Amino acid sequence: MQKLSSITDKLAGRAAVLGGAALTAGGITEIVHSQRHAGNRVIGVAGYLALSFFVVALISIAPSFLALARRARPGLAMKAALAAAAGTTVLGVTSITSIVNGHDLALFNVLAPLTNGAWLLGSVVIAVSLKRAGTVPTPVAVGLPLAWVATIPLATIGGGVLSGAYYLATGYLLATAAIDHTRSTAPQPATA
Repeated sequence: MQKLSSITDKLAGRAAVLGGAALTAGGITEIVHSQRHAGNRVIGVAGYLALSFFVVALISIAPSFLALARRARPGLAMKAALAAAAGTTVLGVTSITSIVNGHDLALFNVLAPLTNGAWLLGSVVIAVSLKRAGTVPTPVAVGLPLAWVATIPLATIGGGVLSGAYYLATGYLLATAAIDHTRSTAPQPATA
């Protein structure tokens, strides 16, 4: 746990920017050369490119969950971040076997639902905690689980472009220390 807390916002932000760029590139690849009918096979250069971008993205976005959870309410958010980060990392590493073999192995069919579940559930818990804490802009909190939707269910129609935009923006905010939301303390108008 000590090593995980040493992941700086700058590192997490830069990794998220890399992940966002990879998701965007993968989304564009899917738009231009759809893999919708490929099933569990990797077809052609476009299939290998899309899957390679997917692997890079999943491993790269993992630190951002931890950086975001540090801004959420203490407790459950950090555990959710660990689950989401583990989910994306394991899914990314498992996807490497699909690149090597040209198709998904039986192991992938067992691990994919578990890792996706950890990623989605972790994202939802972090998002709720961030929203309640009010420490980051609302689109950052709400966008976290929506990025999963764009990345996984909408993948074959280019959803990676949407999730890529989210991680590019969030990564930029983390890397530049501009993510922290300060509540407005402007004076309120007097009422009669």
